[in-house]
Amino acid sequence: MPGKKFDFTPEPAKKPRRVLTRDDWIDSATEILVSKSVDSIHPAALATELGVTIGSFYYHFKDRSDLLVSLLKKWHERTTAQVVHSYGGAPLEEALAGLLSLPSHGVTARRAAMVEFAIRAWARRDEMAREAVKQVDQQRIDMLAAAFRKSGFARGDAESRSFLVYSYLLSEAILWEVTDAKSRKRHLTFARKLFLMPV
Repeated sequence: MPGKKFDFTPEPAKKPRRVLTRDDWIDSATEILVSKSVDSIHPAALATELGVTIGSFYYHFKDRSDLLVSLLKKWHERTTAQVVHSYGGAPLEEALAGLLSLPSHGVTARRAAMVEFAIRAWARRDEMAREAVKQVDQQRIDMLAAAFRKSGFARGDAESRSFLVYSYLLSEAILWEVTDAKSRKRHLTFARKLFLMPV
């Protein structure tokens, strides 16, 4: 008796399942922080957004608090530790030129500013975030002050100038839509001269 014809057509290959890293979860949480608020960051919602089970979250984090701490640490690493590594110890004019140009780095700078504003909004009502922002601000200002002191400015003068430079950088980020590329370039040239000018 003839047997059933066998179908040798290969099965379509299954799409490999994506393996998420800690950074994937942190990046997704950061997106929610920027677009909504810290109150909207929940493991179950993130898992749904990423298309994975909640078990993937607990493989990387103990709980929601662990994720939030990791988010703040990643923010520090990306926006402060890397900058300190690049410009800490550099000659003043080189450090100043590099730092003052950061707000002009197009989409990258705009994205970094949006994350920064979201974290600062969170810090207004949360002690952990407030302490993280305070430490980041101090580390950035100290790096600038060290550059001014290394260049020969007295301690008080160096501290005042570093605070003004830092205030300028934050203002450039806040006022992004008020200025265009041409005016930002003009401001940058003027600011560099102003911050180095003897008083």
